[in-house]
Amino acid sequence: MFSVSASKITTYHSCPRKFYLQYILKLKEPTESPWLELGSRVHSKLADGIFESDAPTEKILLQNGKKFLDSMPKNPIRETSYSDPGNPGRFYGEVCGQKAVGIFDIHWEPEISEGGDFKTGQFWKSYTSHFDMQAWILNELFKQKYDQPLKRFCFAFLKDGSVYEPECIKDEKSNKKVEKSIKKILFNIEEGNYPKKCGNLCDKCGLNMFCSMDL
Repeated sequence: MFSVSASKITTYHSCPRKFYLQYILKLKEPTESPWLELGSRVHSKLADGIFESDAPTEKILLQNGKKFLDSMPKNPIRETSYSDPGNPGRFYGEVCGQKAVGIFDIHWEPEISEGGDFKTGQFWKSYTSHFDMQAWILNELFKQKYDQPLKRFCFAFLKDGSVYEPECIKDEKSNKKVEKSIKKILFNIEEGNYPKKCGNLCDKCGLNMFCSMDL
């Protein structure tokens, strides 16, 4: 069984076929999205405490990131980079009986027990289930490392400056609902269920040219 991560779970939730192409067949998108390149650059600057840019769009994202950080407790532990083996934002553990890894963009140790994640887009209510699953996984890994759950987790949307706090961090009923959803996804992956989920984002998916492949 593969190691669990929020990106894998949410990819399956968005489109099981894309999960199969990306994580089982390990196909790469022919070209990298300019928006993903911008997102990587902004995340890197925020991790280094850089909030200025000559590019107008990038500057807005960075300034909204600064506003969010200013509203949170002081001195967060910031991620370094995905390639850094000592990245302090990377947590390892288990999720639903499977090995798991997750990365906090920022977090605070047990004295504060909070975490945060930057999203370079704007907040879409229809995608809250994705954010809930990411927060749930990170909360589980935080509990395993520090023997206590998060008190708060925030998603900061840098395009419009909005903030979303998943209920599953504080509400037990919501927590169990998200856990059930993740377990269902893991069961479907184990069973090899990878149906195509057509939607309005298909045209933007770099793997859609492979969707007609026989499974």
